Amino acid sequence: MLAEAHLLPPQDHVVRLAQIRTAFLSLAEEQRAALHLVAIEGLSYEDAAATLGIPVGTLMSRIARARAALREIEDGPAAANIGHLKIVGGRNDKAN
Repeated sequence: MLAEAHLLPPQDHVVRLAQIRTAFLSLAEEQRAALHLVAIEGLSYEDAAATLGIPVGTLMSRIARARAALREIEDGPAAANIGHLKIVGGRNDKAN
């Protein structure tokens, strides 16, 4: 006898995607652009910084602020300071 697969209703998935989209769009444009290039497009930090015409350190700072903002949206203000929750990462994300 095969066990029944448990699937969440599709509405839950749609609602969750809408929440993630809303959180992402609430970021400052510069943070959203940096995070998009690294986490969604898969560019290295160097390539993303070159695309945006900014130093790598500036890119890393923008991504760190974007991640902290997403953590705060997701879990509240205290979670932004925990530092172990990883929302998204890039190829050069050596710390996590």
